[in-house]
Amino acid sequence: MNAGARLTGAATGVALAAAPLLRRARPDLARALAARRRSTAELAAWGRSREPGPLVWLHGASAGELLGAAPAIRGLRGPRSGLRGGARAQLVVTHGSPSGRAALAWLDPDHSGPPPLDRARDCDAALAAVRPGLLVFAKLDVWPGLVAAAGRAGVPAALINGTVRDGSRRSGALARRLFRASYARLDAVGAATPEDARRLEALGVRPEALAVTGDGAFDLVLERADRARADGSAASFGEALGVADGAAPRLVAGSTWPADERALLDAAAAVRRDGGPGWQLVIAPHEPTAAHVNALVALCAARGERAVRWSDAAAGPDASVIIFDEVGRLAELYAAGDAAYVGGGLGGTGLHNVLEPAAAGVPVVFGPRHDRADARALASAGGGLVSPAGALADTLTGLADPLRRGRHARAARAFVEAGTGAAARTADLLRPLWPS
Repeated sequence: MNAGARLTGAATGVALAAAPLLRRARPDLARALAARRRSTAELAAWGRSREPGPLVWLHGASAGELLGAAPAIRGLRGPRSGLRGGARAQLVVTHGSPSGRAALAWLDPDHSGPPPLDRARDCDAALAAVRPGLLVFAKLDVWPGLVAAAGRAGVPAALINGTVRDGSRRSGALARRLFRASYARLDAVGAATPEDARRLEALGVRPEALAVTGDGAFDLVLERADRARADGSAASFGEALGVADGAAPRLVAGSTWPADERALLDAAAAVRRDGGPGWQLVIAPHEPTAAHVNALVALCAARGERAVRWSDAAAGPDASVIIFDEVGRLAELYAAGDAAYVGGGLGGTGLHNVLEPAAAGVPVVFGPRHDRADARALASAGGGLVSPAGALADTLTGLADPLRRGRHARAARAFVEAGTGAAARTADLLRPLWPS
């Protein structure tokens, strides 16, 4: 067993022993541990009753990783799967975070849930019950115990959309020693960029197993944006948001945190004081809990803004702030905007998905504190605008010009279109791993 698998196995034992304490001190961690403990039995029960035939097991940390993998996995399961008679492979999807459930509609799995505990007996039992022909990890969430169990079971293992961000904890000297054997065990690795390929090789991936395939997230966001326009959902959002075309520009702010929301309200007020346009703000918090939404409504009222909840009623023409409290609809919402702001770049939480609004063909504004290579590339291409909190008013004033807005919008859309094709390349990478 490799060092990483020994470490995660030992850590699992410690966590299980500390479960009573966790239930009092960290109930969220206790619930996650209990879910993973049940997962082995759930996988085994499903595996015993599943239809015979080929199966791929996909694992991702959360919704973002799984959504990026969806186009390639769909291609792998489709008519060009390479399986005898064009058979359609079954699919098991596991996710480390409950947010992963948001990706399931795009993957259509036969079974889904948390992964098993990352220790030998759980992983061996799960693999024996499910009998996958291929194990696929998305982005970087490679579990050493599961990789080691795949090796014992003779199951090929792969990593797709491989991304190693600047300062990743897996790049440290100790982490590289612990996880090197796990990365070396992978039979195929598709890296998002040449830089990611170099970093993955430094983590232990064998050069002969490594290829630069791109990031399937580009394919998916383009598909979602085009679908939102084609099926009319973007237009429906635009009508329901209550501002007629040309009356005021609309900024859709997605995945925001309190720091983002305060900065946006300050910027919009400053633009109006200086005689600029009255931007309509549509704010979709990253965590639209009742407590967060209520606090945001109160903050708007204290600043003299009329804020309405999307779930309460139609916005009406006099609503300057609409708080979007649905989840899973950002692709359609961005397409109804004139510009987008993506939260998390003002520090502390991490910048969220900038590709989704870029695919919708709108300028994308975000803060400077992040480690996302795609955001840096989007800004270099002219589709993204990096703005600290204190400069947001100037950014909004500039984007009020329709000609300037149009230039940034075209650059954003072109950037996403140029990044597509990863899904097909990734599926081609994985096909030779299927059992004959």
